[in-house]
Amino acid sequence: MDDWTYWTLTSILIVVFVFQLTNFNRPWQKLVMQIENMELRHSEMQSRLSRDNDELEALQESLNIVEQEIEKLEATREDMQLEFNKRLMVEIPAGTFTMGGWDEDSPRTELPAHKVQQSAYYIGKTPVTNLEYRDFVKCTGAAAPIDWQLGTFRNGTGKHPVVNVSWQEARVYAEWRGARLPSESEWEKAARGTDERPYPWGTRFTEGERCNATNQVGTTTPVDEWPDGRSFYGLWDMAGNVYEWCEDYYDPDYYKESSLADPKGPEGGQERVIRGGCFNETRTALRTTHRASSAEVISRSNIGFRLAMDAGNV
Repeated sequence: MDDWTYWTLTSILIVVFVFQLTNFNRPWQKLVMQIENMELRHSEMQSRLSRDNDELEALQESLNIVEQEIEKLEATREDMQLEFNKRLMVEIPAGTFTMGGWDEDSPRTELPAHKVQQSAYYIGKTPVTNLEYRDFVKCTGAAAPIDWQLGTFRNGTGKHPVVNVSWQEARVYAEWRGARLPSESEWEKAARGTDERPYPWGTRFTEGERCNATNQVGTTTPVDEWPDGRSFYGLWDMAGNVYEWCEDYYDPDYYKESSLADPKGPEGGQERVIRGGCFNETRTALRTTHRASSAEVISRSNIGFRLAMDAGNV
């Protein structure tokens, strides 16, 4: 083999080797590039994660600030609510009054008449109105009474007592207002006073002059329509217009074992006390000592409620 042939073969072999080496390196180079790209993406994701964590911490800090502001606003609202309640209520001073009926013809549910020592408390001047209850419905999303349409009451009935509200719904409303329902003894003292009057305004029943009853109107009236019917403490609608929910369970014989100081009613029962009569009741049900009851889940067109608060809460 001459030199020319040798160098020719050698050159060919070198070219083939380089070509094969180049083909061998391509997958490796591709893999290296993929690794580099993955490392770059990993670095970018780490940076993004770090930014996101910083933003999350900032958002969490902002959320904490907002929650603190909400707590402050809620505390302010509660303080303002107590002051608002006070303006709509009358303080009933501590003292003794007679609870139950003395008359021989008093039903057994009102017997025996007994002296009760009642602590001071506040009670609403009027029953809760449709206007007041609408604020609750709007703010909380609570169900509107069934006699309302499109979430509000009929025109001209804003100052009428809200009705078709169960005892349970009335209690939720009272808690929202920072108040409660009155006990039966609180209700009776507010209506009767300390002089044992049979009607909130006094001793005589005059039909059509002092309260909405005996079906003379046939439906509810505004809570401030009967000024001559105000009670011993100046409360409106303690007789007629609508029955009013009390906090207590109902027991027809409870007075036989009732506590003589701040009685709270039986420990349990099937129904809750309602007091005061309503627009379609006769004079018997309008007496300050009259007791009635209804299941706490029932709502009726002749039952409303008023609020009360401990004197120490104001």
